[in-house]
Amino acid sequence: MFVEQRKPKDFDCGYNLDRMIDSLPRIEDEEERIEYAERAVGLIKQSHPNWVDEDGNSKAAWDHFFELADYDPNEYGIYNPYNNSENS
Repeated sequence: MFVEQRKPKDFDCGYNLDRMIDSLPRIEDEEERIEYAERAVGLIKQSHPNWVDEDGNSKAAWDHFFELADYDPNEYGIYNPYNNSENS
């Protein structure tokens, strides 16, 4: 009945980020899933502003997103824009 309580994987972002990332595979529409993943990365960038360059880009945020996911985001059409080998 109750949601299992556990420590957030990223204390700065908290449980909401964990839930966002965990819910991505259940989104059926690929465009919507990618947009939602970009929102999750945006939350990481807000929580870790020192990872963001002057143009608003952040390889570290995308890398962190991929580390936090308990699945392979590539299998769901979500690719790290900074990792060209996965986009080919």
